Amino acid sequence: MVRWRMIPWVAVCVAALLLGAWGLTPASAKVEGKEILIGGLYPVTGLGAEWGEFGLAGTQIAIEEINKAGGINGVPLRLIHYDYESKTAPSIALAKKLATRDKVLMITGPCFSSACEVVFPLLDQMKIVAVSYCSSAPGLSALSTWAFRNTLTSDKQLDTAMKQWVKMYNVKKAVILYNSADKVSTSEGRDLLPVLFKKHNVQLLDSLTFQSGTLDFAAYITKVKGLNPDGIGIGSCYQEGANIMREARKQGLKAAFIGGACNTSPDLIRLGGTAAEGYVGSTAAWLEDPRPKVQAFVKKVIERTGGRRPNYGGFRAYDNIYIIKKIIEEQGVTNKPEDLEKDREKMKKGWASLKNFDGVSGITTMDEVGDGIGEAVALIVRNGKYEKIE
Repeated sequence: MVRWRMIPWVAVCVAALLLGAWGLTPASAKVEGKEILIGGLYPVTGLGAEWGEFGLAGTQIAIEEINKAGGINGVPLRLIHYDYESKTAPSIALAKKLATRDKVLMITGPCFSSACEVVFPLLDQMKIVAVSYCSSAPGLSALSTWAFRNTLTSDKQLDTAMKQWVKMYNVKKAVILYNSADKVSTSEGRDLLPVLFKKHNVQLLDSLTFQSGTLDFAAYITKVKGLNPDGIGIGSCYQEGANIMREARKQGLKAAFIGGACNTSPDLIRLGGTAAEGYVGSTAAWLEDPRPKVQAFVKKVIERTGGRRPNYGGFRAYDNIYIIKKIIEEQGVTNKPEDLEKDREKMKKGWASLKNFDGVSGITTMDEVGDGIGEAVALIVRNGKYEKIE
């Protein structure tokens, strides 16, 4: 009698095991509801706003494409986004607002490393995933198990560019200019460039610092000129980088420039003009990539932004949305209000285990701390546009 009574339970257990083996759990659960809420933090005003503008454009394009194709199981995505004005304090308040009042499934953003540095430690308390599409200062994703960055950190990007820069310009001695008031710029100028100079046998003559919003670099360049360097390493965003380059060329300084993540933007060329010619940098997504899906995306961004060419933040933000779709489907997110906590845990699991996602920014895999692993592309400015250095 005992054995016969056990048969139904045995059958249930066997069925559960088979479902797990066939990959039908937890994805057998179907998303439902009127809409899936995704939060966004984009700095569309303030210093470096172009990164936020292109990030928002990439996100919106992806959501429109997915919704036009039927959403996820017929449920559309909806973006609730805020401008944190490229400042750290608003990013904290707005992240909390998205998590607690708006009750979004997860957050895409913030962009800049300074904002990530203050938002990421809060994620453990709020228990919500945040994925930055353009923060590149090393070490920030380790601040929380809920923090991820679908991009390449500066150390991965700069080393690729440095090899080409030293070889092309025969750089033997150089100076560094960096913004000491910005997280990623300080990381590049103080921590990364000196190490890479040493690695590639470049003598560091001096390091000079400035603050966000500096417009007049005449005194800086006069001092640099007196040192007679072969090259100048820039740790800043593109506005300051362009000002440095214009002043250097104005004073007749012919040293070759190299810069980091935020500096290597199409807007550097727009603001720097001919002074940016010959600049070497690298990127976590190449807008001239000939793959059809990449060029289709670039065309949509250009149309949406009035003819402006996107930086890699737009590419990575676009990919973020398609990765979110993939995780929702594979992890069995239900989108029921009562399951929000469990759904957020599923998003965390999905991002942590992401492998070989093929997007417009290339192949993306998350490493053990939640940073993207992929290919950095070395670029040089020639004839007013970025070209890939083969």
